[in-house]
Amino acid sequence: MNAKAQAVVTTIPMQEASIDIWHSKYQLKTKTGEPVDKDINATYERVAKALAEVENKSVRTQHMKNFIWALQNGAIPAGRITSNA
Repeated sequence: MNAKAQAVVTTIPMQEASIDIWHSKYQLKTKTGEPVDKDINATYERVAKALAEVENKSVRTQHMKNFIWALQNGAIPAGRITSNA
């Protein structure tokens, strides 16, 4: 059989409760409460950058991209990691 496999991509919207939790616990804000992370993808980028910082400089960018992909596709680190990144 020579059938080609095709990736199945399903986008599942965030639930309202998930958005509320992100706003209250994980969205980075200034001391005055102004949001720094404008959306969930900004949080993913911030967390991925922090995680990639420990890698060798030559592979840091690729690791950051890999972390962003993982976060966008459901790999969610422990809350303490997300809060402190």
